[in-house]
Amino acid sequence: MKRFVAAVALLAALGMPALADDDSTYKKIESQLESTTLDKVAYEEADVETVIKDIAQKARVTIVIDKKALEGVDEDDKKITLELADIKAMSALNIVIEQIKLHKSFKNGVLYITTEEKAEEASILKTYDVRDITAKVKDFPAPEIRLRGADDNDAGPIIEIPDEEKDVETDEIVEMIEDSVQADWGGKASVTIVKGSLLVRATRKVHKEVESLLNQLRSAK
Repeated sequence: MKRFVAAVALLAALGMPALADDDSTYKKIESQLESTTLDKVAYEEADVETVIKDIAQKARVTIVIDKKALEGVDEDDKKITLELADIKAMSALNIVIEQIKLHKSFKNGVLYITTEEKAEEASILKTYDVRDITAKVKDFPAPEIRLRGADDNDAGPIIEIPDEEKDVETDEIVEMIEDSVQADWGGKASVTIVKGSLLVRATRKVHKEVESLLNQLRSAK
């Protein structure tokens, strides 16, 4: 597992754009797909492009299909037969693109359906401040006092000092991420320690899993 200590200027050195407005737009599209419930989804041997455009229209979002990526899909897989009820637009979309073995990506303010390789290329760089997780909280636990029985040889109570809980270190968080979140760590994906924060380069899907893991650590603290 590779670990680096770098300055924030690494953002520019890597040539990776910050999330900023692009991330905000993506989250709006994702939220719209998640919050839109389709009463009924029914298709019989429908063309996959028609199905995806229909889902996009009902969810009021823009979805673009990579034509070259679609050319590599078997003709039989391009025909969608589906019947669902009370399902989120995001779930319906995931079911459809899973059949054609393509993946979601994001570019120029729209959601793209493309190959896994191209989706992986759309890595973004994001900084996670984990100092609230690694901060050492001064805690002085009270000793546990138990009175001795009449048959005990020594007089006085038994005093047991509890062990102090071990604080989580930044490099341990990096190890948790690389062990728990599936990605090409050390290759297309990376985690860098920068002054107590984590600089993560990965796809949006991986970032969501990293955020979930960090939130779990915060809840457990």
